[in-house]
Amino acid sequence: MTTPERWFAMKRFLLAVLATLAMVLGLSGPASAASPQASCQALVNSSFAGQPGARAAELQSAFDEAAESGVPVGAVLSEFSRVHGGSIEGC
Repeated sequence: MTTPERWFAMKRFLLAVLATLAMVLGLSGPASAASPQASCQALVNSSFAGQPGARAAELQSAFDEAAESGVPVGAVLSEFSRVHGGSIEGC
């Protein structure tokens, strides 16, 4: 079971990742190919289409932050995959 401190750190980390992605995606244009019912993970992946290596670099950055914070990478990816914001802005 996770402690309250670990849970808070995971939520704070997820918020930082989402904020970073929102800023990056705001500069790269909308993800028009993905369905509005798609998860945030799918919308983000779609928005990186045509930018070789951009998604991998973003994921590596998120993985590094997770490791520094002691948050399991799987927890971050799992949470982000379950969120359905309806648009890049909503994510």
